[in-house]
Amino acid sequence: MLSKLFIIASIGLAAVNAQFKDTYPAPYEVPTPKAEWLDLIKGASISNAPILEVKNGVPVQPSGVSGDPNCVWTFTQCLGPNDVTTCPPKQWSITFDDGPSEYTPKLLDYLKSINQKVTFFVVGTQVLSYPDVLKRAYDEGHEIAMHSWSHKNMASLTNEQIVAELKWNEQIIKEVIGVSPRFFRPPFGNIDNRVRDICKALGFTPVIWSVDTNDWYLTEHADSFSVKTITDSVSQWASTAATKGGNSLSHDLYKETVDAAIEYIPDLVDAFALSSVGQCNGLTSYKEGAGNIVPNPAASGGNATATKSADANSPSGSVESQSKDKDGDKDGDKKEDGESKDSEDADSDSAKKDIDESAATRFTSASSAALMLGAVAALFIAN
Repeated sequence: MLSKLFIIASIGLAAVNAQFKDTYPAPYEVPTPKAEWLDLIKGASISNAPILEVKNGVPVQPSGVSGDPNCVWTFTQCLGPNDVTTCPPKQWSITFDDGPSEYTPKLLDYLKSINQKVTFFVVGTQVLSYPDVLKRAYDEGHEIAMHSWSHKNMASLTNEQIVAELKWNEQIIKEVIGVSPRFFRPPFGNIDNRVRDICKALGFTPVIWSVDTNDWYLTEHADSFSVKTITDSVSQWASTAATKGGNSLSHDLYKETVDAAIEYIPDLVDAFALSSVGQCNGLTSYKEGAGNIVPNPAASGGNATATKSADANSPSGSVESQSKDKDGDKDGDKKEDGESKDSEDADSDSAKKDIDESAATRFTSASSAALMLGAVAALFIAN
């Protein structure tokens, strides 16, 4: 029986990888980088901040260190000069972490019905299982950003592991949607100057959040935390719309959090002009350009909290509550001056057409391959 289960598991993994050009790392395990990726950080100025130890799921400051010399958001909510955190007054970005998941389509259906766009910070491991959901989110105009490969505390990893987490996450997203995200949100908001420097060398801009819905509490503390707790917070945020904008943290990994979002989003829509993280900050969402994102004419041209010149493609001085991960532990640059909107739209339309044709063909044929492998597994069990 055990040997059959092993073979079935192998068939399942093969079915997943049949959808992709490359063989991707194991789900929720810290991956190994490709050699050429490490070349990208050679010669980069990287902080010598220590690798943090994680105790009971929480990073701890090394003994003998006073204050926060390495700007660790987890410890002091310290922000780097180019960390993106919020939106200008009267504007709001709703962001969802940890997906895509089986519950994301329900959220996409709702967002489509009200004609609103959000930003999804996706985990590479989840994209392995739900590439079609990610493709749909992109095609429907939502901003796609990165949330690592395995959802680990980034400052607890070696430089090589950080590179691997970022680049595998980027690669699988690009294989599905055809463009490379520029925005990266560190799991749990765990980022320090070393992680920031590596992000900068690889062309990514860190994104934190200004307010947290703490929606994941709905999955573990339902006796003391309800959707009303979130809606009360949203009402408070809405009351400051005239003078403050925001970037709220939510999750699309769970049924409870998606259902909650459908309840509180209308209040945000009533109070703010919703847009993606890149739109409200006047920053380009993808390394190749605007992609599926329509520039926001109301954008201030820079983050209200961070430096206004975050450029994720060329080196520049470059969070989430300690929630649970899937297996139990986790719970830009500005558009260049003089670039014409017509030219950008034409490039975007052309790129999108190429992406649609190649990705749709690949994932349709891959689904057929997965079904065939599933049939083989079923026959094997029957015998």
